[in-house]
Amino acid sequence: MNQLFLTILNMSLTASYCIIAVIVLRFVLHKQSKLFSYLLWSVVLFRLLCPFSLSSSYSLLRVDTDIFSENNIARWSVGNTDPIAAVANIDIAPADQVGNTEIPETAVLPDAVEAESLTWAGKVVHTAAWVWAAGMLLFICYSAVTAFALYRSLKRAVGIGGNRYEAEGIASPFVFGIIRPRIYLPAHLQEEEKKYVLEHETVHITRKDYLVKLLAYGAVCIHWFNPLVWLAFILMEKDMEMSCDEAVLKKMGEDVKKEYSMALLSLSVERTLLPGAPLAFGEGKVKGRVNNILSYHKRALPIVIMVAVCLIAVGVGLLMNPIQDVLAEEDDVIIARTAPAGLMDMIEDYATAFGNRDGAAVVDLYIDEETALENVYLLEKEEDGGYTMGVSSPMVDSFRYELHPEENTADIYYYTWVSDPHMYVWKEKVQYTWIEDAEEESEEYKITGSSLQFMYNISTGEEFEEAYLISGNHYFADFEEMGFVDAINFQRESGSSATDNTVYETPERAAESILNLEGGEGIVEGNYSYQAVVRYRFADGSEVDIPMYDANRVDSSGVPKNVSGQTVPVWVVDTKVWNAKAP
Repeated sequence: MNQLFLTILNMSLTASYCIIAVIVLRFVLHKQSKLFSYLLWSVVLFRLLCPFSLSSSYSLLRVDTDIFSENNIARWSVGNTDPIAAVANIDIAPADQVGNTEIPETAVLPDAVEAESLTWAGKVVHTAAWVWAAGMLLFICYSAVTAFALYRSLKRAVGIGGNRYEAEGIASPFVFGIIRPRIYLPAHLQEEEKKYVLEHETVHITRKDYLVKLLAYGAVCIHWFNPLVWLAFILMEKDMEMSCDEAVLKKMGEDVKKEYSMALLSLSVERTLLPGAPLAFGEGKVKGRVNNILSYHKRALPIVIMVAVCLIAVGVGLLMNPIQDVLAEEDDVIIARTAPAGLMDMIEDYATAFGNRDGAAVVDLYIDEETALENVYLLEKEEDGGYTMGVSSPMVDSFRYELHPEENTADIYYYTWVSDPHMYVWKEKVQYTWIEDAEEESEEYKITGSSLQFMYNISTGEEFEEAYLISGNHYFADFEEMGFVDAINFQRESGSSATDNTVYETPERAAESILNLEGGEGIVEGNYSYQAVVRYRFADGSEVDIPMYDANRVDSSGVPKNVSGQTVPVWVVDTKVWNAKAP
């Protein structure tokens, strides 16, 4: 629920920028056809309903489209975005989902302070999420009940041909229905008025305005907390009706302006309290519509084309997300946003193939077979012409990478596991080049070499950062989500452990073992219960801070467990609070 609400907040914020832009454009275009303004609202509707969009340097939105992220919420919880104080983590995916990671749910300072006092922002988000859901449900239920009541009242309407019906007790004609929309007219409507009404409502049906209004009202229900969305809905309705009036005048001729305006005035109704009500002929304030009708004239084609081209360019710019010229977390990797997409795809394909031990795919990504066999760890050619990379552990669980386009290299960090259970980091430096084949009429990136470093024994602060500090962010596997904590507890109970599980009984020894540290000493300053920060000092004098928690006492989100029967601690790295920047 929290993640969904944060997504909605980001969509609402981004849409708000678009709403402001469209309002400004409406003012600039006030002398142009209202169809332009009406079509511009489709950009806002897309932003309100679609959580995804393409990224481009052409984007006109110079804003962070993901400001309400769990990572930022975590930092706001601690009240400080200073890298020394703010903390976060990246979760590692299950073994059958190589490369998949998620953004953390909570974060706290690595201090003696209790976690409960540091997650106020998370609690606010959680409460707000339920309030938002309740409000959305209320609006949906209200509109559904009102629509059903209207449907029942229209059962006595009399058909007069096609999709047209007459009904007693309605003040103005309107369109009602979704699959088979019908036009409902007040009984005893004058023939002269009926002519204009039917043209108007037919335009609505032809343009599928009834569906647009339904989607727009759905957006209002979702973003009911945003006053700009309500304003956008009102203005969109106004532009819809005015553009529909203009379409009628274009078809029937400008000489019917006076008669059409009189019909509109005679059948005008006050705006309903329900924004999702059917499309009514004289809905809302008609003064602006009458003025627009009387001032309507056919625009010159060159001007129409010029305005249309400009608005298409602006609309596309508002639809695109901006490219962030920084290294950013995205799905299963760390990527340079400015790097070519083909390069990123190639590196991801290679890392995935390496993690899956797909020898054929690895060779296919290399410049040639010979180079691949010379460089790739465990890669061998079989007698039948196939390729193997072995099947024994360690197995790759996930990966991350950094691109260095200026050097034509990439650093890939694999998180590998063995059944002890235990995790190791492998770092592979990959060299690549751009290949153009005129004969084959193809061009693509190819790998020209690689070298693999096994980070099994971390003995200096520099090696520690190389293994775990990637682009300024700490990364490691979540032992609890990996199932390692359950495995350790099972081994203890069954006596089947092949390793020394006593290392998990204190945070100092656990940090040293889990992160493969050696030659130094870890200490915990101050008192602690189920959370602690180990300050590990290497032999070269460098130090690192490692947040730990007792997984048999509290889960990785800081929620205490029912610890009955669990008497032996299992201290593991607290990836939920590990500093997102260098400590």
